[in-house]
Amino acid sequence: FIFIVFHYNLRDMKIKIYFFGKKNELLEWEKEYLKRINFRCKCELIPIPQAGITDPKKAKEKEAQSFLSKIGEKDFLVAFDENGIEKNSVDFSAWLRKKQEVFGEIIFVIGGAHGLEASILERANEKLRFGKMIWTRNLFRLMTLEQIYRALEISGGSNFHKV
Repeated sequence: FIFIVFHYNLRDMKIKIYFFGKKNELLEWEKEYLKRINFRCKCELIPIPQAGITDPKKAKEKEAQSFLSKIGEKDFLVAFDENGIEKNSVDFSAWLRKKQEVFGEIIFVIGGAHGLEASILERANEKLRFGKMIWTRNLFRLMTLEQIYRALEISGGSNFHKV
């Protein structure tokens, strides 16, 4: 008998989180979570300039064009959307690990003040949400980083996640 053990190194995987805003609006806690996440896998928080247009429809269209030009056709995209599916932390951890093993890189996108334009939602491979409430983008970025960190810690077997 021949046994083949396949071990996928999370350090080779990458997570990109796009948001509409400025790099200088990052909070110290976000920087701390990025540092912690990067211990387990490569992670970037990437700002996309806001449209600066008062008309919500036009703003979302301009932001969508800007964002979609930055990703490839085959990139695995996860959009955070109020109509997305919810996962608990353990399920999210298992989901994230599986997606990382299959795709190697996962791209998340967080909507701006008016949410995400339909073209982004249509392009997304999956849509997730953190409950039925609406959150500010600054708070949502921090929550996203915390849940990714928690997911990686669960997958890594640490005792960070308490049940």
